[in-house]
Amino acid sequence: MIVRTTPLTATPRPKIADVAAAAGVSVPTVSKVLNGRSHVSDATRAKVRQALEDLDYTKRNTPAQQPGLLQLVVNNFDSPWVLAAMESVETAAARLGYTMIYSRGEHATADSWRKLRESSGNRLDGVLLLAPKQGSRLVTTLRSLNIPAVAIDPEGTEGLAIPSVSPASFSGALAAVGHLLDLGHTRIGIITGRKHSPGHGRARYAAYAAALHEAGLPVLPELVRDGDFSIESGIRLGGDLLDLAEPPTAIFTGSDLQALGVINAATRRSLKIPEQLSVVGFDDIAQAALLSPALTTVRQPLAQMASMAVGILADLQEERETPGALEVATELVVRGTTAPPASISLPVPGS
Repeated sequence: MIVRTTPLTATPRPKIADVAAAAGVSVPTVSKVLNGRSHVSDATRAKVRQALEDLDYTKRNTPAQQPGLLQLVVNNFDSPWVLAAMESVETAAARLGYTMIYSRGEHATADSWRKLRESSGNRLDGVLLLAPKQGSRLVTTLRSLNIPAVAIDPEGTEGLAIPSVSPASFSGALAAVGHLLDLGHTRIGIITGRKHSPGHGRARYAAYAAALHEAGLPVLPELVRDGDFSIESGIRLGGDLLDLAEPPTAIFTGSDLQALGVINAATRRSLKIPEQLSVVGFDDIAQAALLSPALTTVRQPLAQMASMAVGILADLQEERETPGALEVATELVVRGTTAPPASISLPVPGS
């Protein structure tokens, strides 16, 4: 007698993403619990363990665990500062077990975010916005979709409605202008970006004005220019300043790219740096140290800012309390583009 049997249908093995969904946490958090890592609260750990038990999950059930997924949204990919920020964010994300994807702002839409959130595999855990504008639609859309989000270096934090990490623009600019004053410069020009970047541009201009006021010097409108943080604006506006009947002996710019433009404008006019013109930038992009002479600038701590932003995003996923806005200290890096004005020579130390 032949007995026919119906093959049993195997019950799908639970995936780490299933455990995360059941516990209401992120995939990296489940991974931390499975691997006995720290930085998980007792309450969250208990929820994950209960989900593991309910789903009868064991580590051997999933030989290749999917890491969590974060997205970084940028305005463009052609800025050295943006590329450095992307590298810092990816490094910080990898330390917490996340993988990164990237998108330009115009391609980040509600539909694209819904698809990423509904993915059965490597679903989106959160979004990082790099230098979002004030009133950005991205923030509004993310909040409407209940997607955790953090801003890095936003154009102002007032009314932002999501946590943020920013460089200390005012204190950094104050140190830069103070350095030029200490060298003996009294006719100092500035190329900032108050219209282009209302938050940082205005803060850096305010520090410039405050430093001059503290030194007993007036803010002369003819020495103030407003750019857009690009090399082109540095060339054009730096040229304007250098063509004045009485040009400045030093120029502070709101970005390193504008500083590169000023140096270009000075070279076209056969001016020697720093002997005839001192220049200070802001950002400390990789190219700043490669110039000859190397650029004196204000360093933004991108690695620290990225690490803090990713950490805040992880806290948001676990519904832990997070700060509203953090400001990270900047650092003046003195290199070869600053010196006393030609008519002043400082005493040699020890003489």
